[in-house]
Amino acid sequence: SQLEAALHNGSSVQQGKRATFWCKDHTSLPVEYMSTPIHEQIDGRLELVGSVITFKDVTERQVVERMKDEFVSVVSHELRTPLTSIHGSLGMLASGMLDSDPVTSKRLLEIAVSSTERLVRLINDILDVERIESGKVKMHLQPCDAAELVARAVDVMQPMAERANITLEVKVDAIALHADPDRILQTLTNLLSNAIKFSEVGSAIDVTSQPVQLTEAGKPTRVEFAVSDRGRGIPEDKLETIFERFQQVDASDSRNQEGTGLGLAICRNIVQQHHGEISVKSTLGEGSRFAFWLPLQPETEPSESTVSIPNGYDAKNSCG
Repeated sequence: SQLEAALHNGSSVQQGKRATFWCKDHTSLPVEYMSTPIHEQIDGRLELVGSVITFKDVTERQVVERMKDEFVSVVSHELRTPLTSIHGSLGMLASGMLDSDPVTSKRLLEIAVSSTERLVRLINDILDVERIESGKVKMHLQPCDAAELVARAVDVMQPMAERANITLEVKVDAIALHADPDRILQTLTNLLSNAIKFSEVGSAIDVTSQPVQLTEAGKPTRVEFAVSDRGRGIPEDKLETIFERFQQVDASDSRNQEGTGLGLAICRNIVQQHHGEISVKSTLGEGSRFAFWLPLQPETEPSESTVSIPNGYDAKNSCG
């Protein structure tokens, strides 16, 4: 191998090469190494006297590379699905085969429009996740009221709930907190959108906010927002990964429910940016309860954002 050659004859390896190191406990780790020969003048001749070989643990780098590869693979698949639908529909229309069939032509146009809208949602969500995770989006913390945030989210999602014959039951406390209202609205509408999609027709969804974690003086330190549905529930083996990118309870969910699989990942990132926590409890056949907790006072001073979030942010377009 190049490593053995570097040790024995002093060959130079200037670009990082990969190798595997085995430890005494029989575990292994990937390393990257470089080799530089050492020469000295001996009796008037330049002689090889050794080599300097440096090693660097690249375990974390490999994990990141693997995550990137998986992300690109999944994104490519998710983008291909609506693009294939658009291409097929428009191809049929362009062929002229359906010129005498306006009903089918209209249906194909509807499919193309629906697929285009899904494609736009997917791209927007991908960009949103990447911006938040990379720290390019800072939260604009300002005084706001928990009850008002819930009311705004319910107003946005009420038409979707009515179309699905779902009742939104609201129970909130007026709690003052420091948060980015647009991003918390985005989180609530994402959770409500998912709850509506996976609820039984005619059922109800509970939307609540309440103070929690009281001090010795009886004052709350955090606020809890929760969305509880009476839907099909989430299998236990999916609960640990449900907040990861492109995770769905079932492989057919993204097709049947027109989701992107990124809504919950966006929720988690927004909550974490607020130094909060988010979790889910679920029972198969009974429903799920998504809750997140935010500190009432900011743990860090709000910083200027490198990405401007417009005041007219459309929460409906962020639902995934």
